[in-house]
Amino acid sequence: MSVRQRVRVGPASAATGSPRLARALWPVLLATLPACMQEAPLPPPVAEATVRVDAKARAHAELAHRVRRFLIDRGARGPVAADDERFRLGAFLRARADTHHFGPDFHARARVALAAPGAPTQADTALRALQATVDARLPHWQALVDYNASGRMRDDAGEEGRRLLPWAIAALDAIEAAAWRYVDAVESAPTRE
Repeated sequence: MSVRQRVRVGPASAATGSPRLARALWPVLLATLPACMQEAPLPPPVAEATVRVDAKARAHAELAHRVRRFLIDRGARGPVAADDERFRLGAFLRARADTHHFGPDFHARARVALAAPGAPTQADTALRALQATVDARLPHWQALVDYNASGRMRDDAGEEGRRLLPWAIAALDAIEAAAWRYVDAVESAPTRE
C-alpha cells in the first residue's frame, strides 16, 4: 500500500482548493515526509568546562578546608556552640581544647601554600595574618587548656583558671576572626579557566 493510497483526498481538500492543488502538493509532501519522520541527530555532548587550579590555589583550598573545621558557625546551635557560649560566660572548664588545629601540621601546610608557585593573592596576605595571630595568641589559649587538663583546679579552687580566662577568650576571638578572614579570602578567590 503506497502513501498515496493511504492518504485520501476528500472533502477537506476539496473545500480548501481544487483537486489540482492537492495533486500539486503531493510531491512536496512526499519529499518532506521521510525527512520529518527521521530522528533528529543528537547534539554533540557538552564538554564540561575545565578549571585549571594552580598549586597555590589548591594548597590554600586544602588548608582553608582544615581551618574551617575549627570555626564555629554562630548561627548554629550545636554542642560546640553551646560550650563556647558557656566558656564566654565564665565556665573556663568549657574552654575548647582543639588547639591542634594550629599545631605543626598547620604551620607546615601554611609554608607549602605560601611557597607554592603562583601569583601572590589575598589568601596569602590573610594566611600570613592568621599565622601571626596564631603565633602571638595561641600560647594564652593553650595555657588555659593545659591548666584544665592538669587538674590543678582542685589545688587552687579554680583561681588560676579565672585569671587565665579573659586572656584565653581574647586569644580565641582573635584566632577565630583571623581564621574567618582567611577562609573568606580563599573562598572568594576567582578561579581561572
